[in-house]
Amino acid sequence: MLAAKHAYPRRWPESTKRGTGPDKILPPPVADSSLLSQQGVVIMAEFPISFTLEYPYTRTLGPVIGPFLTALRDGRILGIRCGDRVLCPPMEFDPDTGETLRPDLVEVGPSGTVENWTWVAEPSRKHPFQEPFAFAQVKLDGADTTMTHAVKAVGQAAMSTGMRVRAQFREERTGSIGDVYFVPEDDARDQSIAPGEGEVEISTHLISLTYDDTLYPHAARYAQGLLDGKFIGQRISGDKIAIPGKGYDALARVMLTEADDVELATTGTVLSYTVLTPVKYRGQTETEPYLSATIILDGAGQSLTQQDIRNIPLDEFRVGMRLRAIFKPAAERRVDDVDNDWMYPSIGDVVERWEPTGEPDVALDELPESM
Repeated sequence: MLAAKHAYPRRWPESTKRGTGPDKILPPPVADSSLLSQQGVVIMAEFPISFTLEYPYTRTLGPVIGPFLTALRDGRILGIRCGDRVLCPPMEFDPDTGETLRPDLVEVGPSGTVENWTWVAEPSRKHPFQEPFAFAQVKLDGADTTMTHAVKAVGQAAMSTGMRVRAQFREERTGSIGDVYFVPEDDARDQSIAPGEGEVEISTHLISLTYDDTLYPHAARYAQGLLDGKFIGQRISGDKIAIPGKGYDALARVMLTEADDVELATTGTVLSYTVLTPVKYRGQTETEPYLSATIILDGAGQSLTQQDIRNIPLDEFRVGMRLRAIFKPAAERRVDDVDNDWMYPSIGDVVERWEPTGEPDVALDELPESM
Protein backbone atom coordinates (compact mmCIF):
# COMPACT_ATOMS: atom_id res chain seq x y z
CA MET A 1 0.00 0.00 0.00
CA LEU A 2 1.26 3.47 -0.86
CA ALA A 3 0.19 6.97 0.09
CA ALA A 4 0.43 9.42 -2.79
CA LYS A 5 0.46 13.11 -3.54
CA HIS A 6 0.42 14.47 -7.06
CA ALA A 7 1.84 17.35 -9.07
CA TYR A 8 0.54 18.22 -12.53
CA PRO A 9 -0.42 21.37 -14.44
CA ARG A 10 -4.14 21.98 -14.98
CA ARG A 11 -3.99 22.20 -18.73
CA TRP A 12 -5.76 20.28 -21.50
CA PRO A 13 -4.13 19.83 -24.90
CA GLU A 14 -5.99 21.38 -27.80
CA SER A 15 -6.56 17.98 -29.40
CA THR A 16 -8.76 16.89 -26.47
CA LYS A 17 -11.06 19.93 -26.42
CA ARG A 18 -14.62 19.53 -27.55
CA GLY A 19 -15.32 20.60 -31.11
CA THR A 20 -11.91 19.84 -32.57
CA GLY A 21 -11.20 17.21 -35.17
CA PRO A 22 -9.41 16.54 -38.45
CA ASP A 23 -9.42 19.49 -40.80
CA LYS A 24 -9.60 17.44 -43.97
CA ILE A 25 -11.36 14.39 -45.38
CA LEU A 26 -9.27 11.34 -44.56
CA PRO A 27 -8.80 8.45 -46.98
CA PRO A 28 -10.86 5.26 -46.63
CA PRO A 29 -9.46 2.30 -44.70
CA VAL A 30 -6.71 0.34 -46.38
CA ALA A 31 -5.83 -3.16 -45.22
CA ASP A 32 -2.13 -3.96 -45.12
CA SER A 33 -1.66 -7.41 -46.58
CA SER A 34 1.43 -7.93 -44.41
CA LEU A 35 -0.78 -7.78 -41.30
CA LEU A 36 -3.81 -9.74 -42.50
CA SER A 37 -4.16 -13.40 -43.30
CA GLN A 38 -6.34 -14.65 -46.09
CA GLN A 39 -9.16 -15.03 -43.56
CA GLY A 40 -8.78 -11.41 -42.47
CA VAL A 41 -7.29 -12.29 -39.09
CA VAL A 42 -4.28 -10.33 -37.85
CA ILE A 43 -1.16 -12.43 -37.97
CA MET A 44 0.65 -12.68 -34.65
CA ALA A 45 4.38 -12.09 -34.43
CA GLU A 46 7.03 -13.31 -32.01
CA PHE A 47 7.42 -12.60 -28.27
CA PRO A 48 4.91 -15.13 -26.87
CA ILE A 49 3.76 -14.09 -23.40
CA SER A 50 1.95 -16.10 -20.76
CA PHE A 51 -0.44 -14.99 -18.02
CA THR A 52 -1.68 -17.00 -15.04
CA LEU A 53 -4.73 -15.99 -13.05
CA GLU A 54 -4.71 -17.96 -9.79
CA TYR A 55 -6.45 -17.82 -6.44
CA PRO A 56 -7.04 -20.23 -3.53
CA TYR A 57 -10.45 -21.92 -3.35
CA THR A 58 -11.54 -23.12 0.10
CA ARG A 59 -14.69 -25.06 0.92
CA THR A 60 -16.15 -27.08 3.77
CA LEU A 61 -16.54 -30.73 2.85
CA GLY A 62 -19.67 -32.03 4.53
CA PRO A 63 -20.63 -35.52 5.72
CA VAL A 64 -19.65 -37.42 2.54
CA ILE A 65 -16.65 -35.78 0.90
CA GLY A 66 -15.06 -35.10 4.30
CA PRO A 67 -14.84 -38.79 5.28
CA PHE A 68 -13.82 -39.68 1.70
CA LEU A 69 -10.81 -37.34 1.79
CA THR A 70 -10.02 -38.37 5.37
CA ALA A 71 -9.87 -41.99 4.19
CA LEU A 72 -7.54 -41.06 1.31
CA ARG A 73 -5.21 -39.38 3.79
CA ASP A 74 -5.29 -42.59 5.83
CA GLY A 75 -4.65 -44.90 2.85
CA ARG A 76 -8.20 -46.11 2.10
CA ILE A 77 -10.80 -45.48 -0.60
CA LEU A 78 -14.49 -45.17 0.29
CA GLY A 79 -17.65 -45.41 -1.76
CA ILE A 80 -21.26 -44.76 -0.72
CA ARG A 81 -24.24 -47.11 -0.87
CA CYS A 82 -27.00 -45.94 -3.20
CA GLY A 83 -29.75 -48.53 -3.25
CA ASP A 84 -28.13 -51.75 -4.45
CA ARG A 85 -25.14 -49.90 -5.91
CA VAL A 86 -21.90 -48.50 -4.50
CA LEU A 87 -20.81 -45.15 -5.94
CA CYS A 88 -17.14 -44.24 -5.97
CA PRO A 89 -16.23 -41.48 -5.68
CA PRO A 90 -19.11 -41.07 -3.21
CA MET A 91 -21.86 -38.56 -3.97
CA GLU A 92 -24.17 -36.70 -1.63
CA PHE A 93 -27.18 -37.22 -3.90
CA ASP A 94 -28.64 -40.10 -5.88
CA PRO A 95 -27.56 -39.32 -9.49
CA ASP A 96 -30.85 -40.73 -10.82
CA THR A 97 -33.42 -39.22 -8.43
CA GLY A 98 -31.58 -36.32 -6.82
CA GLU A 99 -32.51 -37.55 -3.36
CA THR A 100 -30.05 -36.99 -0.50
CA LEU A 101 -28.09 -40.12 0.31
CA ARG A 102 -27.55 -41.32 3.84
CA PRO A 103 -23.75 -41.30 4.46
CA ASP A 104 -23.49 -45.11 4.41
CA LEU A 105 -19.85 -45.38 3.40
CA VAL A 106 -18.06 -48.60 2.49
CA GLU A 107 -14.42 -49.34 1.66
CA VAL A 108 -13.64 -50.31 -1.95
CA GLY A 109 -10.51 -51.24 -3.93
CA PRO A 110 -7.62 -50.77 -3.70
CA SER A 111 -7.48 -52.61 -7.05
CA GLY A 112 -9.72 -52.06 -10.02
CA THR A 113 -10.18 -52.32 -13.77
CA VAL A 114 -9.51 -49.65 -16.41
CA GLU A 115 -12.67 -49.14 -18.46
CA ASN A 116 -11.23 -46.44 -20.72
CA TRP A 117 -8.24 -44.11 -20.72
CA THR A 118 -6.37 -41.32 -22.47
CA TRP A 119 -2.66 -40.60 -22.59
CA VAL A 120 -1.30 -37.21 -21.47
CA ALA A 121 1.92 -36.74 -23.40
CA GLU A 122 2.63 -33.16 -22.28
CA PRO A 123 1.48 -32.57 -18.68
CA SER A 124 0.85 -29.07 -17.41
CA ARG A 125 2.07 -27.77 -14.06
CA LYS A 126 -1.35 -28.53 -12.54
CA HIS A 127 -1.33 -32.21 -13.51
CA PRO A 128 -0.58 -34.87 -10.86
CA PHE A 129 2.64 -35.88 -12.65
CA GLN A 130 5.19 -33.86 -14.57
CA GLU A 131 6.07 -36.80 -16.84
CA PRO A 132 3.67 -38.43 -19.35
CA PHE A 133 0.86 -40.41 -17.70
CA ALA A 134 -2.69 -41.62 -18.32
CA PHE A 135 -6.05 -40.41 -17.13
CA ALA A 136 -8.30 -43.43 -16.76
CA GLN A 137 -11.76 -44.35 -15.61
CA VAL A 138 -11.14 -47.06 -13.03
CA LYS A 139 -13.93 -49.24 -11.64
CA LEU A 140 -12.63 -50.24 -8.21
CA ASP A 141 -13.37 -53.67 -6.83
CA GLY A 142 -16.61 -53.41 -4.85
CA ALA A 143 -17.81 -50.27 -6.71
CA ASP A 144 -20.38 -49.98 -9.48
CA THR A 145 -19.18 -46.68 -10.94
CA THR A 146 -15.81 -45.49 -12.17
CA MET A 147 -13.34 -43.04 -10.66
CA THR A 148 -11.44 -40.84 -13.09
CA HIS A 149 -7.86 -40.59 -11.91
CA ALA A 150 -4.20 -40.70 -12.91
CA VAL A 151 -2.39 -43.91 -13.81
CA LYS A 152 1.40 -43.78 -13.64
CA ALA A 153 2.66 -46.13 -16.36
CA VAL A 154 6.05 -46.51 -18.05
CA GLY A 155 4.57 -45.52 -21.41
CA GLN A 156 1.47 -45.42 -23.55
CA ALA A 157 2.07 -49.01 -24.65
CA ALA A 158 1.65 -50.13 -21.02
CA MET A 159 -1.96 -48.92 -20.99
CA SER A 160 -4.95 -50.91 -22.22
CA THR A 161 -8.68 -51.11 -21.63
CA GLY A 162 -9.45 -53.91 -19.18
CA MET A 163 -6.04 -53.83 -17.50
CA ARG A 164 -5.83 -54.18 -13.74
CA VAL A 165 -4.49 -51.29 -11.66
CA ARG A 166 -3.96 -50.70 -7.97
CA ALA A 167 -4.08 -47.59 -5.81
CA GLN A 168 -0.84 -46.14 -4.45
CA PHE A 169 -0.75 -43.45 -1.79
CA ARG A 170 1.78 -40.63 -1.73
CA GLU A 171 4.31 -40.30 1.07
CA GLU A 172 2.99 -36.84 1.93
CA ARG A 173 -0.80 -36.69 2.12
CA THR A 174 -2.98 -33.68 2.87
CA GLY A 175 -6.49 -35.07 2.65
CA SER A 176 -7.03 -34.32 -1.03
CA ILE A 177 -7.83 -36.28 -4.17
CA GLY A 178 -4.15 -36.00 -5.09
CA ASP A 179 -3.17 -38.23 -2.17
CA VAL A 180 -3.80 -41.30 -4.35
CA TYR A 181 -2.91 -42.43 -7.86
CA PHE A 182 -2.91 -45.76 -9.71
CA VAL A 183 -0.25 -48.01 -11.23
CA PRO A 184 -0.47 -51.28 -13.18
CA GLU A 185 -1.21 -54.00 -10.65
CA ASP A 186 2.08 -55.79 -11.33
CA ASP A 187 4.00 -52.59 -10.53
CA ALA A 188 2.22 -51.90 -7.23
CA ARG A 189 4.03 -52.05 -3.93
CA ASP A 190 2.63 -52.88 -0.51
CA GLN A 191 2.16 -49.85 1.75
CA SER A 192 1.65 -49.47 5.47
CA ILE A 193 -0.02 -46.15 6.23
CA ALA A 194 -0.70 -44.84 9.71
CA PRO A 195 -3.96 -42.88 10.14
CA GLY A 196 -3.68 -39.13 10.56
CA GLU A 197 -5.14 -37.03 13.31
CA GLY A 198 -8.69 -35.70 13.22
CA GLU A 199 -11.12 -35.43 10.34
CA VAL A 200 -10.54 -33.56 7.08
CA GLU A 201 -13.24 -30.89 7.13
CA ILE A 202 -11.92 -28.16 4.83
CA SER A 203 -10.37 -28.39 1.38
CA THR A 204 -8.13 -25.68 -0.08
CA HIS A 205 -6.62 -25.76 -3.54
CA LEU A 206 -5.52 -23.30 -6.17
CA ILE A 207 -7.82 -22.43 -9.04
CA SER A 208 -5.81 -21.13 -11.97
CA LEU A 209 -6.14 -20.21 -15.60
CA THR A 210 -3.05 -19.84 -17.75
CA TYR A 211 -3.41 -18.33 -21.17
CA ASP A 212 -0.85 -17.46 -23.79
CA ASP A 213 -0.73 -14.37 -25.94
CA THR A 214 1.57 -13.35 -28.76
CA LEU A 215 2.45 -9.79 -29.64
CA TYR A 216 1.02 -8.26 -32.78
CA PRO A 217 3.66 -7.27 -35.35
CA HIS A 218 3.73 -3.59 -34.35
CA ALA A 219 3.96 -4.50 -30.65
CA ALA A 220 6.72 -7.02 -31.39
CA ARG A 221 8.71 -4.31 -33.18
CA TYR A 222 8.15 -2.01 -30.19
CA ALA A 223 9.37 -4.74 -27.81
CA GLN A 224 12.40 -5.48 -29.98
CA GLY A 225 13.19 -1.78 -30.03
CA LEU A 226 13.20 -1.71 -26.23
CA LEU A 227 15.59 -4.65 -26.17
CA ASP A 228 17.78 -2.72 -28.63
CA GLY A 229 17.72 0.39 -26.42
CA LYS A 230 15.27 2.33 -28.59
CA PHE A 231 11.79 3.80 -28.20
CA ILE A 232 9.74 2.92 -31.30
CA GLY A 233 6.46 4.74 -31.97
CA GLN A 234 4.15 5.03 -34.98
CA ARG A 235 3.23 8.15 -36.93
CA ILE A 236 -0.52 8.84 -37.02
CA SER A 237 -2.88 11.64 -38.14
CA GLY A 238 -1.94 15.21 -37.32
CA ASP A 239 1.75 14.34 -37.64
CA LYS A 240 1.68 12.90 -34.12
CA ILE A 241 3.66 9.91 -32.96
CA ALA A 242 1.98 7.36 -30.69
CA ILE A 243 4.13 5.27 -28.39
CA PRO A 244 3.59 2.45 -28.45
CA GLY A 245 1.70 2.34 -31.73
CA LYS A 246 -1.62 0.54 -32.00
CA GLY A 247 -1.03 -0.88 -35.45
CA TYR A 248 -3.76 1.35 -36.86
CA ASP A 249 -4.71 5.01 -37.03
CA ALA A 250 -8.04 5.39 -35.23
CA LEU A 251 -8.76 8.82 -36.78
CA ALA A 252 -7.74 7.96 -40.33
CA ARG A 253 -9.22 4.47 -40.01
CA VAL A 254 -6.20 2.84 -41.69
CA MET A 255 -3.84 0.06 -40.74
CA LEU A 256 -0.26 1.07 -40.01
CA THR A 257 2.81 -0.80 -41.20
CA GLU A 258 6.49 -0.92 -40.39
CA ALA A 259 6.91 2.05 -42.73
CA ASP A 260 5.03 4.15 -40.15
CA ASP A 261 7.45 3.25 -37.34
CA VAL A 262 9.50 6.11 -35.92
CA GLU A 263 12.46 5.95 -33.57
CA LEU A 264 12.04 8.55 -30.84
CA ALA A 265 14.63 10.33 -28.76
CA THR A 266 15.58 8.98 -25.35
CA THR A 267 15.08 12.48 -23.85
CA GLY A 268 11.81 13.95 -22.69
CA THR A 269 9.94 16.30 -20.34
CA VAL A 270 8.12 15.67 -17.07
CA LEU A 271 4.40 16.39 -17.48
CA SER A 272 3.31 15.31 -14.00
CA TYR A 273 4.43 13.18 -11.11
CA THR A 274 3.28 11.49 -7.91
CA VAL A 275 5.23 11.05 -4.67
CA LEU A 276 4.64 7.52 -3.40
CA THR A 277 5.16 6.96 0.33
CA PRO A 278 5.20 3.28 1.36
CA VAL A 279 2.81 2.32 4.16
CA LYS A 280 4.28 -0.13 6.66
CA TYR A 281 2.73 -3.60 6.80
CA ARG A 282 3.95 -7.17 7.11
CA GLY A 283 5.83 -8.11 3.96
CA GLN A 284 6.27 -4.55 2.70
CA THR A 285 9.61 -4.25 0.90
CA GLU A 286 9.46 -0.57 0.00
CA THR A 287 10.78 1.71 2.75
CA GLU A 288 11.58 5.08 1.17
CA PRO A 289 9.34 7.52 -0.73
CA TYR A 290 9.89 7.61 -4.47
CA LEU A 291 8.46 9.24 -7.58
CA SER A 292 6.19 7.99 -10.34
CA ALA A 293 6.32 10.36 -13.30
CA THR A 294 4.57 10.93 -16.60
CA ILE A 295 7.19 11.74 -19.24
CA ILE A 296 6.67 12.75 -22.85
CA LEU A 297 9.56 11.91 -25.13
CA ASP A 298 10.78 14.55 -27.54
CA GLY A 299 8.73 14.35 -30.72
CA ALA A 300 6.07 12.03 -29.23
CA GLY A 301 2.36 12.78 -29.11
CA GLN A 302 1.74 10.31 -26.30
CA SER A 303 3.36 10.20 -22.88
CA LEU A 304 4.94 7.36 -20.91
CA THR A 305 3.17 6.94 -17.58
CA GLN A 306 4.22 5.44 -14.25
CA GLN A 307 7.95 5.84 -14.74
CA ASP A 308 9.75 5.11 -11.46
CA ILE A 309 12.21 7.81 -10.41
CA ARG A 310 14.41 6.83 -7.49
CA ASN A 311 17.69 8.59 -8.19
CA ILE A 312 16.52 12.23 -8.06
CA PRO A 313 15.76 13.86 -4.68
CA LEU A 314 12.07 14.60 -4.18
CA ASP A 315 12.66 18.30 -3.53
CA GLU A 316 14.60 18.64 -6.78
CA PHE A 317 12.00 17.01 -9.01
CA ARG A 318 9.51 19.23 -10.87
CA VAL A 319 7.08 19.46 -13.77
CA GLY A 320 8.88 20.63 -16.91
CA MET A 321 12.15 19.00 -15.90
CA ARG A 322 14.18 17.55 -18.77
CA LEU A 323 15.21 13.90 -18.40
CA ARG A 324 17.11 11.25 -20.35
CA ALA A 325 16.46 7.49 -20.23
CA ILE A 326 19.55 5.46 -19.37
CA PHE A 327 19.04 1.91 -20.62
CA LYS A 328 20.25 -1.14 -18.76
CA PRO A 329 23.01 -3.27 -20.30
CA ALA A 330 21.57 -5.30 -23.17
CA ALA A 331 21.86 -8.61 -21.30
CA GLU A 332 19.71 -7.26 -18.44
CA ARG A 333 16.84 -5.85 -20.49
CA ARG A 334 13.50 -7.66 -20.25
CA VAL A 335 10.15 -7.09 -21.96
CA ASP A 336 8.11 -9.79 -20.19
CA ASP A 337 5.30 -7.37 -19.28
CA VAL A 338 5.01 -5.75 -22.71
CA ASP A 339 1.71 -6.88 -24.19
CA ASN A 340 -0.93 -5.86 -26.72
CA ASP A 341 -2.65 -3.49 -24.28
CA TRP A 342 -2.27 0.05 -25.61
CA MET A 343 -4.36 1.66 -22.86
CA TYR A 344 -1.72 1.05 -20.17
CA PRO A 345 1.49 0.48 -22.13
CA SER A 346 4.69 -0.74 -20.56
CA ILE A 347 8.32 -0.09 -21.48
CA GLY A 348 9.27 -3.37 -19.84
CA ASP A 349 12.28 -3.57 -17.55
CA VAL A 350 14.81 -1.92 -19.85
CA VAL A 351 15.46 1.52 -18.32
CA GLU A 352 17.94 1.62 -15.46
CA ARG A 353 17.10 5.22 -14.52
CA TRP A 354 15.95 8.60 -15.77
CA GLU A 355 18.55 11.28 -15.17
CA PRO A 356 18.46 15.08 -15.63
CA THR A 357 19.84 16.33 -18.94
CA GLY A 358 20.97 19.62 -17.43
CA GLU A 359 18.83 21.59 -19.87
CA PRO A 360 16.55 24.40 -18.65
CA ASP A 361 13.05 23.35 -17.58
CA VAL A 362 10.21 23.70 -20.06
CA ALA A 363 7.77 26.40 -18.95
CA LEU A 364 4.32 25.15 -17.94
CA ASP A 365 2.60 27.02 -20.77
CA GLU A 366 5.06 25.49 -23.24
CA LEU A 367 4.67 21.85 -22.23
CA PRO A 368 4.11 19.56 -25.23
CA GLU A 369 0.59 18.36 -25.88
CA SER A 370 -0.02 14.67 -25.35
CA MET A 371 -2.79 12.21 -26.12
